[in-house]
Amino acid sequence: MRRRNWITAALTAGFMLTAAFTSFAGEWKQDTTGWFYQNTDGSCLSGGWYWVGGRSYYFNDQGYCLTSATTPDGYTVDESGAWIKDGTVQTRETEASVSGMKVIIPNGYDYIKDDESGMIGFHEANTDSDGRILVMAVEEESISYLRALFGEEGLKELSDVVVEEMIPEITFLQNPSLISSSAKAYSTGSWYYYLYKGTDEDGKGMDLEFYTSFSGSEIRFVVIIAGSGREFNNNDEFIENCIR
Repeated sequence: MRRRNWITAALTAGFMLTAAFTSFAGEWKQDTTGWFYQNTDGSCLSGGWYWVGGRSYYFNDQGYCLTSATTPDGYTVDESGAWIKDGTVQTRETEASVSGMKVIIPNGYDYIKDDESGMIGFHEANTDSDGRILVMAVEEESISYLRALFGEEGLKELSDVVVEEMIPEITFLQNPSLISSSAKAYSTGSWYYYLYKGTDEDGKGMDLEFYTSFSGSEIRFVVIIAGSGREFNNNDEFIENCIR
């Protein structure tokens, strides 16, 4: 396809953006000490600021949310624990969009959005985890033509080719090997799935999961690195719950 090289370059730039920084089953809980937020994987948010439900909260090293206090870094939180400035609760959006695709922002995650290339990168806040999620959508006029001419089989072949060309551009995944591929169906649509295994620069094993989908004249990508994150029992939950 005539725009494959452009898509590859854009995806590479997206990984560079996210390199600095993966269900919504997490929930607030309370005990005799105070309120805390427990992630899907059983861990708790702790040791800093986190966005939960569009508001920012400070959790101490024991995992408890500070309330009606000044945080160690000098900010003010109200009786619910939400960050306030000049008496107003500070908020951020709970979803972001690229092209025609909306993405729900998981609790406890930071994100960076690059409007020029149409990409959003997510990572777990306040952690050294290698886990990252990249979401991207690209308009490609010929998709509608391919679908009309060759059906889903043609789109699958396009998906295979595009993913194969993109993988070598992901420079932090060394010696990539395709382990499996399949088609998956979710309530929000059908996706093609690819599991790659390789190593990082230190020789440590690394998984990379690649999802592609076609909507109208749009090709959508979700790339998940280093396994599921704190708010997901598995990466299918991100596709099912966060992509709209």
